[in-house]
Amino acid sequence: MYKINNTPPKDILSVIPKDEEIIWHGRPDLRRFCLTAIGIKYILIYLIIITCSIIYTRYGDFNLIIILQVLVPYLLSCCLAIILLVIVGISQVLPTVYVITSKRVIIKSGLALIFMLNVPFDKIASIDKNHYRDGSGNISFKLISNKRVPFFASWPSVRPWYFSNPEPTFRCIADVEVIALKLSEAAQSRVSEVNLRKTNDIKNVKMQDGGITA
Repeated sequence: MYKINNTPPKDILSVIPKDEEIIWHGRPDLRRFCLTAIGIKYILIYLIIITCSIIYTRYGDFNLIIILQVLVPYLLSCCLAIILLVIVGISQVLPTVYVITSKRVIIKSGLALIFMLNVPFDKIASIDKNHYRDGSGNISFKLISNKRVPFFASWPSVRPWYFSNPEPTFRCIADVEVIALKLSEAAQSRVSEVNLRKTNDIKNVKMQDGGITA
């Protein structure tokens, strides 16, 4: 169902069977990915807290120039940290590919350690979605499998904080509501098709057991 360290095709879309329709493909939104998955928002929160703290301690002797002088080291260190994290974010977002077809979902992510998941809809137990105010969000998949998805090897395409039972995730994708709707429709259609085929197979077996051939 999934594989690690095996070299996947460079162009995932080119190897999808011709009888499958590609419904959607994309990658994480860089801005949202850097803010949440990489953690830049926590650096910004830290900077706000430091600024408020410095202003509070000098409330009785407020001097803008002195406050700015005290803030400069914090500003420089935070800017450097943000630049480094953005570079990390770019290096993770660019090689990541998410694909929805009429039969399966595909996840390819990772830079040094490549993770690839190729799972049919009938092997997905449930789909969970969460969204942010800007319309982006995550779509996570709980799989029907005895194999455990390795959390760190599949990061960032894994549900945050689910260490004991990791769930592969379309991470920080834009227009998550639209993508979730397309995914739900494709999954329902495919599962109905598989169930109908199984029902027909069972009927054919029963007819043959009864001495009747189709």
